[in-house]
Amino acid sequence: MITAAMPRLLDALRTNGSRISSNGRAADCPAHDDNLLALQISATAHQAFLHCTGGCSMDSVLASLRLTREDLEGEPVDEGSQNYPQGEAPPVDEFQQSVLDELQKLRIRKAAREALNAEGEPVAPPFDFGTLAQILARPAEPPMRVDRLIPWEASTLVVAQRKTGKTTLMLNYAESLLTGEPFLGAFEVRPLTGTVAILNFEVSAAQLARWAEEIGVDRDALLLVNLRGRRNPLGNVKDRAELAKLLRDAEVESLIVDPFGRAYTGTSQNDSGEVGSFLVDLEVFARGEVGVRDLMLTAHAGWNGERTRGSSALEDWADSIITLTRDAEDETLRFLRATGRDVEVEEDRLDFEPVHRTLTMSGTGSRKKSKEEHKIVDLVDFTVRAAVEQPGIGMGAMIVAIREMDDAPTFQDRDVSKAAKRAVGLGMLRVEGGGNGKKTSHYPTASNRVQAASTDALLPNQTTSNRVYKDAVVVGGSSNTEQIPTLDGVVSVLELGLPTTAPPEIACLTCPSPLSKLRAYYGHVQCAPCEAAAS
Repeated sequence: MITAAMPRLLDALRTNGSRISSNGRAADCPAHDDNLLALQISATAHQAFLHCTGGCSMDSVLASLRLTREDLEGEPVDEGSQNYPQGEAPPVDEFQQSVLDELQKLRIRKAAREALNAEGEPVAPPFDFGTLAQILARPAEPPMRVDRLIPWEASTLVVAQRKTGKTTLMLNYAESLLTGEPFLGAFEVRPLTGTVAILNFEVSAAQLARWAEEIGVDRDALLLVNLRGRRNPLGNVKDRAELAKLLRDAEVESLIVDPFGRAYTGTSQNDSGEVGSFLVDLEVFARGEVGVRDLMLTAHAGWNGERTRGSSALEDWADSIITLTRDAEDETLRFLRATGRDVEVEEDRLDFEPVHRTLTMSGTGSRKKSKEEHKIVDLVDFTVRAAVEQPGIGMGAMIVAIREMDDAPTFQDRDVSKAAKRAVGLGMLRVEGGGNGKKTSHYPTASNRVQAASTDALLPNQTTSNRVYKDAVVVGGSSNTEQIPTLDGVVSVLELGLPTTAPPEIACLTCPSPLSKLRAYYGHVQCAPCEAAAS
């Protein structure tokens, strides 16, 4: 049985000039012109139904046919009695009919696929919508999660060269978020009320847990989701939903994903479209499905160590970009800089304390400034040696004298001036005269019997058995009671109470290897290989 409205509907379509398929289930839509028989027709015993795949509403279709919704209703009749009283429908050729049949199959598949995808999609939150006045009337949010470095509710990207302490940095960040202690000893933090979670794709669970324990991160407030060697949950609907629920139930407020290369679900990290889609999807997962405020994503630097690997879409996405680099000449020296929205932190050296794995901003400046500082420290000894050899030496003569020393480092003239001022500040040199174009004379603090603290030459009347050492560096002899320069100031040998035999060299905290004077000067407690391994 079929409703008597069907013949009425088909007659109206014929009157309109619409083509009708041979089975009477498809026709040209009278409300638009596409020649595709886009009007789908079906019926029950009491009602006929219309659906335009081109998007026309039922009311617009009926209006074009001069029909109403009531015209689609009717008493049941025998389907076999439907003889189309006004003649046969305009014929549709066999090829066109095949096209229409295949088109219908594709529409069914598309509708089924959309329905299936909708089953796995989480419920989207409502739109954050309002006028400017309404948005401004909301309670003010803090401008920064980490002052000068990470904005409130930000997406942060950490770009790191190999072995610069990326994992250590994010654990220090977690500790600061949970305790409110300044991040890196320099940036004030607004602490969380919830927890921190790390999606760990790179480091073993045991190693990451051990490092977090050494830093002292709250055991109950840091969640470690260890995914190395496991199916990526961000690319699996079931795993993703399960992970989102776990993090939601744990009240995660800040999420760290480490690193991008292993968390990425696309096929090419160089494809900006794919990378951009992944980042949008990561935001949906973190903020929409989990409900976090802060998202941090780490990434390995490219070949030049200054930018991310792969697509620039990563850097376009981030609110704040924190970059970790190494010194090209001393790979144990790490540096941090940051840029972003309301973020501009100039490069500064990071100091690493290995016992508690603590990173702090040193305040000594960039790699260029650090290099200059190293050069000045090295030249201090040579300025003192020049003054020992030529008491009262002027700056011009000092530059010439140091250039003639076989073991002098490469330097510019102004470096010697800075080194001499440093030596005066350390009490290793004194100056006389100067000003108004007059010569400035430089003298060793203890007259011509004092020499640079780092040289190994003997003082007058001194033998190898009565050398005085401080931190394994010769500074005088046991019989000399005059003023002796040291890196700690000017004191006498008797005041120092120093031994007259050489003590063991300063050793690395981890292994017995000796530390260089420069590493000790800069506060390092490990040799370069041990410090690199610890990071």
